[in-house]
Amino acid sequence: MKSTCVAETDLIPWMDKNGIDIQMVFQVDEGFAHHTPEWNPYIGNDYVAKIQNLFPDRVIGLATVNPWNDAPKTWNYPPEDAGKTFTLPVENESSRELRRCILELGLQGLRMNPAVHNYEINNKTVVYPMLDMLVELQKETGKVLPIVLHGAGDSGNTTALQVAEVAKDYPELIFIMVHSGFIWCYGTTGEIAPAYDNLLLDLTGNLGPYSVVEAYRQCGAGKFTIGTDGPLGIPQIKEKILDVFVDNEEDRELILGGNIARILGIEKIEDE
Repeated sequence: MKSTCVAETDLIPWMDKNGIDIQMVFQVDEGFAHHTPEWNPYIGNDYVAKIQNLFPDRVIGLATVNPWNDAPKTWNYPPEDAGKTFTLPVENESSRELRRCILELGLQGLRMNPAVHNYEINNKTVVYPMLDMLVELQKETGKVLPIVLHGAGDSGNTTALQVAEVAKDYPELIFIMVHSGFIWCYGTTGEIAPAYDNLLLDLTGNLGPYSVVEAYRQCGAGKFTIGTDGPLGIPQIKEKILDVFVDNEEDRELILGGNIARILGIEKIEDE
């Protein structure tokens, strides 16, 4: 959810107006905070949990956690201390926040934006400890906890090849690559798509979907999801994106919600 709307009053009417049954909600990257601060009750993971609790049948809340906030294991500066055990009294805030979000707040997955928070998604030192914890939290909760990952290829932190490496290293986790490489990963998105069943290509906001036609040809509709980027985004765009290469209603239904519903165990919602 990227918007300045007041979700308590505006979100569900907006969803109803645009025919959206269930919305994944996470905080705006630019207003990022772990805990919701007293000075702004409309940001932070606690606020997302509040919205999920208000509308549990309509909202799937995701935790936003910056992996840079864990303590390093070793010094890298000054040179004479490089490699030595890190000794400052710094806590692993990222790991602690992820556990809090899943076990205490009840959030249902992880939102990651390497472009905004400036980390390489395949950075084994910075990112992988948090993914290790998510694997453990899946086991602890018995739930699928998807990772909704900004993957537009618009920085050196979020290329299709980097995302594929992480998907390979963590077959237990589901990665939803939002924007599916956009135009910047033309060629490589189709190249990596068939190899990893745990990597979904999300077409939200991908106004250059020609870059994923090859992936669709090779993998079929089961490889794809699409959302709205709403309430800021224009929901009707998703239909136009699918018009580029999807030519049957069965595939459209899978991409518009069937695939993610299957993964998360959500029963099909029948029209009244």
